[in-house]
Amino acid sequence: MKIYKIGIIGYGGFGKFLHHWWGKLEQVEIVAISDSNLNKEDFENYRFYKDWKDLIKDAEIDIVSIVTPPNFHVEMACAAMKANKHVILEKPIALTNEGANEIIKVQNETGKLIVVDHMLRYNPLIQAFADLSKKNSFGKLRHVEVSNYAQDASLQPDHWFWNKELSGGIMVEHGVHFFDIVNSLTTQKFTKVFGCAYKRNDVQQDQVSAMVLYDEGLIASHYHSFSGPGFFETTTIRLIFDLTKVEIEGWIPLKGKIQALVNSTTKTQLNSLPGWKLEKSESIESLEDISRPEGWGDYAIHMDTKINYGGIPYDVHERISGSFEIQKTKSEVYGECLQSILLDLIFKIEDQNHTMKLTVEDARESLKIALLASQ
Repeated sequence: MKIYKIGIIGYGGFGKFLHHWWGKLEQVEIVAISDSNLNKEDFENYRFYKDWKDLIKDAEIDIVSIVTPPNFHVEMACAAMKANKHVILEKPIALTNEGANEIIKVQNETGKLIVVDHMLRYNPLIQAFADLSKKNSFGKLRHVEVSNYAQDASLQPDHWFWNKELSGGIMVEHGVHFFDIVNSLTTQKFTKVFGCAYKRNDVQQDQVSAMVLYDEGLIASHYHSFSGPGFFETTTIRLIFDLTKVEIEGWIPLKGKIQALVNSTTKTQLNSLPGWKLEKSESIESLEDISRPEGWGDYAIHMDTKINYGGIPYDVHERISGSFEIQKTKSEVYGECLQSILLDLIFKIEDQNHTMKLTVEDARESLKIALLASQ
């Protein structure tokens, strides 16, 4: 495998984070940086370009990483592909559907590859649940609930994040990550999107919510706020399947809990979850359905191994509960996801038959939902 040379456009905190983690890979070399707010003296070991257009002209660069506010994404990504570069583009893919379509059009015309940084698809927990979901291990996915309480300490009122013309707003700039997670867990397609939002003042729309209906009955609800201190920052993702309830912690998912009705096959499949620990197991025959209160006729009904949910029969034998956890820090998991998305792109460059975990069309689909939620 050749050594792929990378140029980074935009060298703020996240650009530096990408450099740190990609710099650990043997298959790549960071050779050039462009940032209009920085100076050449800060980059003695790299080629520095004040103007990003000069960076994409650099014949030595194989892959361009674009880490700028979203309003620049379409122009830069299209120009880089036309300059014969492959592209890793920070999410969202664009601020409009037309912009996303233009990127895909240029990709098809140039034959260059582009991947959008929906790196949460590469998280080991999300990958494991996506695989189990598509194997029907848990039955049908009925409901997803995303609750994201983020900090605003680094987002002063004049930050580009709050300017919809630059960022697209919270659903577009940030929510696309979670729309993409839900899409990765199911083969269902969205049909309707409902959104609402609250502005604390004329500039900062800091609370947003959306409900997304999919064509086979999945309903996903999303809430994001950028309103509090960093120590209060929490993210919870709840997945409700016919046979399983899952709660995942962290916007970089790291751990969680699960309750499930299983048979011998699906119980074994849970071993694919990172750090899986079985904590409790009960036979179905020993359980009672006490959904009705005492005094409501025969309120205690003994369970049968033939379980029906939404008219679908399932053969299960145990109710189990347990936990799962990636035994690494948030930074490590985040960084390794970023490494994985870059390597996935490189594998596709080297072998056109390689199937990537994420396509540019996936990124466009998440943007469509985010735009509808923002209306």
